[in-house]
Amino acid sequence: MSRYLHEVTRIRDVYARRDASGKNRLYGWNRPDELLSQYLLRSAAAKALTQNGLEDLSGIDCLDVGCGTGGWLRLLMEWGATPSRLHGVDLLPDRIEKARLVSPQIEFSVSNGWPLHFGDATMDLVSANTVFSSILDAEARVMLAKEMVRVLRPSGLLLIYDFRISDPRNRDTVGIGTNEIRRLFPGMDVKFKTVSLAPPLQRPLVKWSPLLAHAVEALMPVLRTHVLCTLRNR
Repeated sequence: MSRYLHEVTRIRDVYARRDASGKNRLYGWNRPDELLSQYLLRSAAAKALTQNGLEDLSGIDCLDVGCGTGGWLRLLMEWGATPSRLHGVDLLPDRIEKARLVSPQIEFSVSNGWPLHFGDATMDLVSANTVFSSILDAEARVMLAKEMVRVLRPSGLLLIYDFRISDPRNRDTVGIGTNEIRRLFPGMDVKFKTVSLAPPLQRPLVKWSPLLAHAVEALMPVLRTHVLCTLRNR
């Protein structure tokens, strides 16, 4: 079995175990800490898109790699993107099934790994949220990065949100720091912003004061566990 297909099998097994464990409840839609985290992340993503000239999303073609149930693409649709120009791929069939049920106007596809089934230079925006940290094999990460660059138009934008540090309690993920992003996307112009207060700190703070949690994230970047990256061709 090729190394990327081995990674596909491993990742599917990891998510199956995670679903069965009930850990996803920590990210429930009605949790105050999750609501604050999503608000701050969406604000950072909106600013990143605007700073890169994507104020009008109605005319762009977008691909979300590892789209899950399609939440990011639905957000882009709320921000003005044309549904028929939005595309999502994911390794997990149950995620794609739910995404199609909730958003039938968006194209969702089950991926069997790499390569991506889109033509060269067909996308204006290619995104990946907490995807690379799930790929333990370094060369498999390179393969996916090359595919994302291949489908991106020369003037297009890559938007990547991921863990910037490894969690020693979770051996199924790996931190994707700025050096790794540069390794994966050599020759591209990269901009970074650290985001997302560490969940073990954010959860108790939000219960006491959401404003305090917001202030700690804003004033103490060392406590942010993720990075939001924008990449363009030079």
